[in-house]
Amino acid sequence: MSTKSIKGTQTENLLVQAYIAESTAYTRYIFYAKQAGKEQYFPIQQIFQETADNELHHAKVFFKYLEGGKVTATGCYDSGVIGTTLQNLRTASEEELHEGVEFYSKAAIVAESEGFPEIASHFSAIAKVEMSHRRRFERYIRQVEEGTVWKREHPVKWQCLVCGYIHEGTTPPEECPACDHPYQHYMALDIYDD
Repeated sequence: MSTKSIKGTQTENLLVQAYIAESTAYTRYIFYAKQAGKEQYFPIQQIFQETADNELHHAKVFFKYLEGGKVTATGCYDSGVIGTTLQNLRTASEEELHEGVEFYSKAAIVAESEGFPEIASHFSAIAKVEMSHRRRFERYIRQVEEGTVWKREHPVKWQCLVCGYIHEGTTPPEECPACDHPYQHYMALDIYDD
């Protein structure tokens, strides 16, 4: 941790904005995960939950740099609605780009210019994570639109989210041979490929 105080700096304000944005992203993705589950998009539910967990950890990174006291943060935050899973994926993709990649890239420059290289490094690293989140959301947007969440042109590995059984093929089995759950509980492991 830096020994130089951030009190009253632009970096402090950016850290507070980042903490708020990550905290709201966490809760938004929890809501989106529940919606995906209602629509039986269990792999997307899993990704929203995983991303929510990442956002919570990002919030902690930023929170740990704050020094306490009151800070007036100037930011623009999505008031949001819970839509369909497809709508939620689109919102999430845009949020990852604007509140994540673009904002953190600019924040890194400010932190560096104010003499906080360690904070700048964290902003830059988390911007890269947010880009990965965006790419996953974009893949799922295409798959939902094209009806290919559970269909591939070439064989891939599919994992049952209930019992962990791995199946290889262009589609998951209609019913898991290990736990009898239907195909909606399978996730294509290619979603993590970049």
